[in-house]
Amino acid sequence: MKIGIDCRDLVGGSHTGTGRFVSNVIRCLPLTADPPALYLYGNQHTVFELPAHVRARTRRKYEGAAWWWDRITLPRMVRRDKLDVFLSPTYKAPGIRSCPVAITIHDLLLLRMPPELSGRGAMYVRAFRPLAASSAARSTAVLTVSEHSRTDIIELLGVRREKTHVVGHCVSPEFRPVDDAARLEAARSAYGIEGDYVLYVGSFGPHKNVDGLLRAFAALPGELRRRVHLVLVGQPAKRETDVHDDIHRLDIPDRVQVTGHVSDEHLPALFSGASAFVTLSRWEGFGLPVLEAMACGTPVVCSNRAALPEVAGDATLMVDPEDTNACAAALARILTDDELRRTLTAKGRAQAAVFPPERFARLVIEALTTAANAR
Repeated sequence: MKIGIDCRDLVGGSHTGTGRFVSNVIRCLPLTADPPALYLYGNQHTVFELPAHVRARTRRKYEGAAWWWDRITLPRMVRRDKLDVFLSPTYKAPGIRSCPVAITIHDLLLLRMPPELSGRGAMYVRAFRPLAASSAARSTAVLTVSEHSRTDIIELLGVRREKTHVVGHCVSPEFRPVDDAARLEAARSAYGIEGDYVLYVGSFGPHKNVDGLLRAFAALPGELRRRVHLVLVGQPAKRETDVHDDIHRLDIPDRVQVTGHVSDEHLPALFSGASAFVTLSRWEGFGLPVLEAMACGTPVVCSNRAALPEVAGDATLMVDPEDTNACAAALARILTDDELRRTLTAKGRAQAAVFPPERFARLVIEALTTAANAR
């Protein structure tokens, strides 16, 4: 089977959900018993850094306007390559008519928790539902990452259940406990991290509730707060200024560090070296960093919202992300209760093992095979 993939989200070291999804699809599909032929399509910003086991044909064309690339440039390339099926890693269905198209809807955050925007941003949010519904109607299959998101897709976009496929995510093999002292120190030194630390990995959007995490950290008992740092790993964004404002308002500037972008090479060591991983997100379509932390043997404090209970199972200390006192108490407990830490570490590694690359590859192939056979 010849599968095409839109790779424009591969811009180098992307920690976004879509970037991770694309990378995992490319890495995992060759692991199947009958590997498909992969055709990867990108623009001038795409970085094709393919592992040695991946054999793929790459196509790169300049993208001036997204609508032209989606409607003209990409369909021409796909038609020449005579694909069996094309996968879009986002909700947008390109104008491809030469083969079936599968789209991916990771979550419907914009419909469940629309941001407070004005101008063009507000117009986009209002237009999102009809755009997503139209793309879903024009596609042959809709892939998603959790049962939670599938329920939203069916309810909010009117997609038939049989058209949806839950493929989840996977934990890459490099996410495993790192016990090499030199590697742990190299990761710390690269970002100036000293002493014990609690780790967060993700964006700084409002739904991530980083402000709630800062309040919970500030509410820790003084002695405990002085013993550990809070390290926030994520891409620099407009909202990062607000994060720094919150840090100073809570009077914890010497206890919190914002690293910005972190190399994929260092992430497993940063997870492994952390005393705990914490995410108090209000909304997640999946929540891959939770599993990555678990795979590295790090105990996790996790929000009880959206898809996180589905993904984390009983392997984390779950809390209401809006309850600052409960979040602070959970964080204090995971930092001081050695027996709890051992239990969560063992459960977490077992839970992460439920999401291996081979499982992900099988589910994606099954979904795309169904789409290809629906011609």
